[in-house]
Amino acid sequence: MDNRRTGSNGKQHEEPCAQGKATDCASARVSELVAQAFAHYQNGQFRESKAAYEQVLRWNPEQAEALCFLGVIAHREGRNELALDLIARAIAKDPSQSVFHLNLGTVLEAIGNRREAIVSYRQAIALDPGCAPALSNLGDALLKEKLWPEAASNLVKALEFSSKNHLLANSLGIALEKMGRLEQSVVCFRKALSLRPDFIEAHLNLGDSLSRLGFKEEGIATFRRAVALNPSFYRPHCYLGAALYAVGQNEPARKSCETALQLRPNAVDADLDLGNLYKDLGWMSKAVECYRRVVALNASSSAAYNNLGLAYMEMGALKDARESYERALELSPGSAVSFSGLLFFHASMRDISPEDERALAENWEKCALSEAERLAARTRASKTGGAFVASPRKGRRLRIGVVTAELGSHAVAYFLEPFLEELDKERFHLTFFPTVAWAGARTERMVALGDGLISLAGVPHAQAAERIRAEQVDILMDTTGHTENCHLGIFAHRAAPVQLTYAGYWSTTGLTEMDWVLADPTLPSECDRHFSEGVWRLPRLASCYHGDAALPESRWEPGAKIWLGSFNKYTKIRQETLALWARVLLAIPGSMLLLEDRRAHEEETHQRILATLASHGIAADRIEFVPAIFYHDRHMALYDRLDVALDTIPFNSGTTGFDALWMGVPLVALEGDWGGGRIASSALKALGREEWIAQSEDEYVSIVRDLVENVKYREQIRKTQRARMVASPMCDSKGMARAFEGAFEGMYDRWLDG
Repeated sequence: MDNRRTGSNGKQHEEPCAQGKATDCASARVSELVAQAFAHYQNGQFRESKAAYEQVLRWNPEQAEALCFLGVIAHREGRNELALDLIARAIAKDPSQSVFHLNLGTVLEAIGNRREAIVSYRQAIALDPGCAPALSNLGDALLKEKLWPEAASNLVKALEFSSKNHLLANSLGIALEKMGRLEQSVVCFRKALSLRPDFIEAHLNLGDSLSRLGFKEEGIATFRRAVALNPSFYRPHCYLGAALYAVGQNEPARKSCETALQLRPNAVDADLDLGNLYKDLGWMSKAVECYRRVVALNASSSAAYNNLGLAYMEMGALKDARESYERALELSPGSAVSFSGLLFFHASMRDISPEDERALAENWEKCALSEAERLAARTRASKTGGAFVASPRKGRRLRIGVVTAELGSHAVAYFLEPFLEELDKERFHLTFFPTVAWAGARTERMVALGDGLISLAGVPHAQAAERIRAEQVDILMDTTGHTENCHLGIFAHRAAPVQLTYAGYWSTTGLTEMDWVLADPTLPSECDRHFSEGVWRLPRLASCYHGDAALPESRWEPGAKIWLGSFNKYTKIRQETLALWARVLLAIPGSMLLLEDRRAHEEETHQRILATLASHGIAADRIEFVPAIFYHDRHMALYDRLDVALDTIPFNSGTTGFDALWMGVPLVALEGDWGGGRIASSALKALGREEWIAQSEDEYVSIVRDLVENVKYREQIRKTQRARMVASPMCDSKGMARAFEGAFEGMYDRWLDG
């Protein structure tokens, strides 16, 4: 969640010097009256101050200081047109006065002309580099214009003159956070709180930066302090709810979000957070209600439409989902996040052809980068006059970078870790560039596999690309694609001479600057046109499964009933899949279907599945839904209840298919005509189980029926399949490492020769 304020340091007017020269009037009386006017202003006696300045102008209509300060008073009264006229007359009379330009900028910004105000602030600073109010106001205006580096530079200078200003420290922290310098932002927010311990805004900003750095518990504690400072203010409850939700404390998170809504019933941010919580718990209709309230209050909220699209997708309401994603992009045509959401939907649902999806994906970078930035990326990639030195491999380690949002307890990390353990460290230098802060045992293990780690959490993509270029990375690998926490903008800026995508996304990125996508050798050549990238086929299965050897061998025994099933997320179990499974169930009388919830509350999805199966003649009493199991060993033990695992279409099983095979369950897959529809069949080919791969729905039904009938065959499989997997390419981490090493060197040599 990112709804923090830009942090105002308070617009400042420069007060006129009481002893200033009355250059346009030699009368001592005028000087005395100017001093009196200023004294009245200092004492808050604005009526008396105004009267005194007006008297000065009656004696000298061109007295610049009186013109300017009467303009300031007019601004206080809300008479901004008059204020602009008076201050402009003062500047025309004496353009050398820094304070006149400062005050003009203040009024311009108040009426919405921020860019003109910035010009005035800069002029004030040019005349007086030590003008603290101008530095402060300029920094704040630049912050609102999202010109983070220049904002930070001016705020640093302002703090040199106003080191006790807590608002300035907070604003500087925000600028640094927007630049991705989270550690420095924390220092600034702490400084703001040392100056003003009850400054709630700084508490919220500090908690947010700490959370993004991975210090989630400390972030939660900071948000709790903000709540304690003002329990009736809704925003701290909102931040606390999001933070609790991020660490899996779902019930406290829900209470915090609901408290925020009670305090402010129309709080868009609280409804968004509550909707996200409901969505991930499985209460889809409640999530939709929250998002609908948001768009009713703020029809331009692309974030709400994005989330609404995902909720509809989970519910199987694909038409509504697509319309929501398209509406999000329509509202924010320059939003790469909204565009990625739409691409993720199409890649998951396969509702358009791969060729159409590629054509759409190729427009993504136009949202992420300006035309000038795209041209600069092309220039960097050029072998002549580009940003990279064509350094031969001989005599050095090839430098590999992995840009990842999944460096922790994530399925992508699960597949990365085995082959990275075997990577030849004498030939390759490995640097991780995590874009999301993770903690835990897997994170520690993976970080230890590399030669370095440079966090890009919160770093804007252009700056992140600069950091990577500074590390002289030869080959940069993406593991996220257009999924959550997409960071393809880094690659679009061309951060390394060779760039590839792998593991986390099963479709094309659409990027001009993404050179390669890794694939299995079994991917047909006709699928190459689905990708804007070049397709680099490994000589073996393009994934490596690190099975948990601590799990007991299968304890399955033949039972009175035949249990078929799948433990995939319900988003993969859609109408096409259910229609196919219904044919299987009808072909095997008395057979049962076992499904596992992946969330705490899946009742609505149960009804969708039951209704769809009923429309194909399958009664509800043949279906069993197992409540969500949040412990790995218990989840894996559930496979002992299955006789045969059924793969999904058009999008196949990934990790779930590997898990089923590891537990000795035969998996039946229907091979598709695109990458995401061939995941399971590629794994089965690597296992030497081509006989479980169907080329048609009729064959799929036949294979399942034959497996069910051959009980002895299945008994043998249960006893031998894990050992077979270990001996196959599926679990061959050394072979996987050698394949990747060859790919890395081949890609780099291709670049050198190009």
